[in-house]
Amino acid sequence: MDPVTQVQVENTIRELDSLLERAMHQIRKRALEAGEADAAFKVCHAKAFLLADGPVAEREATALLACESEYVQRKASEAVLLSAQEAGRNLRARMEGQRSLAANLRPLVVGS
Repeated sequence: MDPVTQVQVENTIRELDSLLERAMHQIRKRALEAGEADAAFKVCHAKAFLLADGPVAEREATALLACESEYVQRKASEAVLLSAQEAGRNLRARMEGQRSLAANLRPLVVGS
């Protein structure tokens, strides 16, 4: 296995930076989608709850059943957002590893 060069590390950092930028845009997009899905569910749930009759537990169940698709969309969009956030954290960790490697290689390049 050949040793890693400073140029390879710098190229990897540039690539990771580009991927991280795209990941941040995806997180923003997914966060907006999750927020919209959450709002849609809450509005649907509130309307259905107010229209339902009976004890609170029954009204809650009736409202949840009336808003099933909004609830599923809310949960799905939350899961996609969490996945995007995890991908962003993974890229940041990889970037930190490359920065550490670059810092360790720097004295070798400067001292040559």
